[in-house]
Amino acid sequence: MTDLVFFFKLFASQRWWCASGLLLSLLSSFASIALLTLSGWFITSSAIAGLGDALAFNFMLPAAQIRALAITRTLSRYTERLLTHEATFRVLANIRSWFFQSLIPLTPGRLALWRSADLLSRITSDIDALDALYLRISAPIFVAFTGMLLITVFLCSYSTALGGTNLVMLLITSVCIPWIFSWLAMDKWQSQLTLASNFRIRQIDMLQGLYDLLAYQAYEKSSQLLTECSNRLINNQRSINQLTALSAAFTQFLSQLSWLVILVIAALLFNNKQLSHTDVAIVIFCVLASFELVQTLPLAIQAFTKIQTAAQRIRQISQTAPSILEPQKAIEKPAGYNLQINDVSFRYSTESNWVLNNVTLDIPYGDKIGLVGASGIGKSTFLHLLLRYFDPVQGEIVLNHQAIKNYQTDDLLACIGFMSQRNQLFAASIKDNLLIAKPDATSAELLVALQESGLAELVQKLPNGLETWIGENGVKISGGEARRLTLARLYLKNAPIWILDEPTEGLDAQTEQEVLTALMRFTKDKTVILSTHKPASLALVDRIYGIQAGCLVKLSTGEIETFCV
Repeated sequence: MTDLVFFFKLFASQRWWCASGLLLSLLSSFASIALLTLSGWFITSSAIAGLGDALAFNFMLPAAQIRALAITRTLSRYTERLLTHEATFRVLANIRSWFFQSLIPLTPGRLALWRSADLLSRITSDIDALDALYLRISAPIFVAFTGMLLITVFLCSYSTALGGTNLVMLLITSVCIPWIFSWLAMDKWQSQLTLASNFRIRQIDMLQGLYDLLAYQAYEKSSQLLTECSNRLINNQRSINQLTALSAAFTQFLSQLSWLVILVIAALLFNNKQLSHTDVAIVIFCVLASFELVQTLPLAIQAFTKIQTAAQRIRQISQTAPSILEPQKAIEKPAGYNLQINDVSFRYSTESNWVLNNVTLDIPYGDKIGLVGASGIGKSTFLHLLLRYFDPVQGEIVLNHQAIKNYQTDDLLACIGFMSQRNQLFAASIKDNLLIAKPDATSAELLVALQESGLAELVQKLPNGLETWIGENGVKISGGEARRLTLARLYLKNAPIWILDEPTEGLDAQTEQEVLTALMRFTKDKTVILSTHKPASLALVDRIYGIQAGCLVKLSTGEIETFCV
């Protein structure tokens, strides 16, 4: 319940939209009930008037009132839909913005613990499920119970027995029955989101690995597992639908039973001269219309468990402790770029082995060092510590005589250009991907960056030039072109410290040499920290270190080949 209260608070920013929607929902329901009640009275009164003095009966006034109520109901219902959905979309936008803000401190240290498909499911389906918090729970419950109170007061003005009986039957129909069936379906609703998330995860895994599945003739097995996951989801949904149908049947039965009970009570009151012919019509049609208020409540209460589970799944991520904390009082941006690694030790958990153990290294500005060693030995971890994806368990990393944890992350990363094994290219144009490095770059600056990275000739041949769309993850360009585009981005950023993690991974010999030549040109007067297992890349650096049992070992020329395995 705490999770739902948290998200209720996010609706406060749109309280005027929400309040307007609630009032119009109430007006629409009132107009609907009044329309049916007045129509019943009008038909009954007209029939009675026809048996007597029809000329004495005023047909025009109630007819005009019925038309007014019909118009009011139509306009208020349309406007209510407009306002409630506008409020919901605004709140969902706020929730998504809040959620992405919550993810930023978790990037990339803690966020790597979550599967991308699971994150996608929570960002989309779970947040979308929260639209029911206002549309299908808050608004219907408010309208139903406010309307029930007003109808009870109205019926009690004719007879306390009528008002009390109708209220009891409405409460049983709107509260008891839905909660009973909600309790019966609770486990099903809780597992529904998990099953749906697992299904999407398997779908995405299957699509992303389709080529490998086909190549290894494992597609049929993967397809079978996806089908089994789908069947579990469908069977669970079928069970929920069966309970929902039973709940709707009981609700309909109770509404008809209530109408019958009220009819008997009204008949007895009429027999005792306590109600007139037209009063009976008013009471009967009012009771009949009142059950329209509670028809949506069974679905609202059943959706409560689903929404609560979605809220828990979203907050589970947002409440995850980040791997690093921003300083409470940040210092000024670094004016110098000398780096010192002082007795740094690191491991990912208390149960795991030390990845780095008492590493000490001075890197004056302009130095170029290389790290070599087998995969999994700790090279990337060393670079990630410099980027402050994690903080060392022991020791500290110092930039310009200050521990990097004392700098704001933005100020620290402004000093560093990073090239990983797989830099992200976005589904956008070449220009948009370049502007990530320097949003205010001019077209001339972009062309210079492309020229320096060896892409200018290619871009000039493209029909749309810089506006050419490169597709998701740069799928419309080759691997070498993608790496050069990353180089152009680094050139635009022009950071004093360059951290390169396997910069030529996956490139052929010619493209590798072209990329290395560009890097030598770019980093002539900059600090370079390179991680690689390719001897050719070491032409960029002056000093070479291997990592062995978590320790740095300075290598001579004859030892390099041993570590570059």
